[in-house]
Amino acid sequence: MVFSSPLFLFGFLPTFLAVYAAIPTRALNTTALIASVFFYAWGEPIFVLFAVASAALDLVVVRLMVASHRVGVRRLLLGVGVAANLGLLAYVKYANFAYANVDPVVGAWLGVHLPHMRTIALPIGISFIVFEKITYVVDVHRGVSRPALSVQDYLLYVFLFPKLLAGPIIKYHDIAPQLIDRPRRLDDVGAGLTRFAIGLAKKVLQADPMGELADMVFAPGEAIGFRLAWLGAIAYALQIFFDFSGYSDMAIGLARMMGFRLMENFVRPYLAIGFGDFWRRWHISLSTWIRDYLYIPLGGDRVSTPRLYLNLWICFLASGLWHGAAWTFVLWGAYHGLFLTLDRLFLKRLLTGLPRVAGIGFTFLAVTIGWVVFRAPDAGVALTYLAAMIDPLGYSHRVVLVSRDLYLVMAIGLAMCFLPALDGFERLHEQLRGAPQWQTISMAFAAGLLAVSIAKATTVAFHPFLYFRF
Repeated sequence: MVFSSPLFLFGFLPTFLAVYAAIPTRALNTTALIASVFFYAWGEPIFVLFAVASAALDLVVVRLMVASHRVGVRRLLLGVGVAANLGLLAYVKYANFAYANVDPVVGAWLGVHLPHMRTIALPIGISFIVFEKITYVVDVHRGVSRPALSVQDYLLYVFLFPKLLAGPIIKYHDIAPQLIDRPRRLDDVGAGLTRFAIGLAKKVLQADPMGELADMVFAPGEAIGFRLAWLGAIAYALQIFFDFSGYSDMAIGLARMMGFRLMENFVRPYLAIGFGDFWRRWHISLSTWIRDYLYIPLGGDRVSTPRLYLNLWICFLASGLWHGAAWTFVLWGAYHGLFLTLDRLFLKRLLTGLPRVAGIGFTFLAVTIGWVVFRAPDAGVALTYLAAMIDPLGYSHRVVLVSRDLYLVMAIGLAMCFLPALDGFERLHEQLRGAPQWQTISMAFAAGLLAVSIAKATTVAFHPFLYFRF
């Protein structure tokens, strides 16, 4: 079940909100849990059982950890909890990838092949679920949070449907107090619905049209030239931003309607100057997770300079692999690790010394080049595509008919990304927000946006969210 599908918009969501508004406060968590498990089981009826069993193991490990006063035992239990979660992720996400890479090597060296391995279906949202479950085990071990008060509360944390399929990745200690007590206010419903409408509009009015353009350009076939290569790359850069930030907006909005406050996941990432700044703005929940649960345990900034750079590479190679079991994702992670290292060495100082528009422009183009590697099906295709992007004299053998509507959508998308960089934009924005009639105007705008977006979503072909496959 997808947020932009008619089944969710006209069936699940209004039914859930009506029931949630009518029930007494003491039944909120029970109702939310039942709805969330139903929501996930609709698309993953088998894996939901594995997720419940894995969550039960977390609870047992944490209870034993809290009961023990021996440091060695607590560390052992921490290792068991983390390893069990990573093992689940490794099996369903990377077993086929490992087999496809190891079997040819074994065959070439030993002349034999490994036993045939059946294809393992990747459960949607598995990467997000596992990372969140790890935070619970680690947070309790660190003393950052106490164990869940009940099995129901912990299962609700794992299965809370707004953030279940593609985040934001919520750390247990950030949401634990809200699982125990949270307000139920009408203005939260209004604010949440407005945020949901913005996210839905990003998805169906921006991301999906840009995805159609990117698919046409990236499709296998005849060679593309310089102009077409850059057109497709920018279209994909817009698609992945509006698709993923749109999902995050919808998730944050849905959670707000339920009284939960989830962290922001995007803060105008294409206005970044340098890759460090980019990762403080892009997929913030992932970058902070990697910082707190990988980078800092590796030593963070408290190590020698060579070790610090190695830690950056390790973190972003892991980030690339987290996104998918393919060498292109690993290369994309290495690409970002390289630029983060260059940021520390000299690039950040260089870019901040330039006019702001130059720093933003360079970072956006560099990030867009990285998106080509991320989008390509394999390294060979990525290299061919990148070669077209650096050859202004290259000839395109492919004809891609781009309508004026798609050019208009691209222009609007670029304006939405870069207009906030203009002097006075923020000041004007704050003045408008401070106007007495602003709430009425924003609600009316959100209602119109929601109506247009729903109409669009129900009259065009279905497009899944990109991050569902990560």
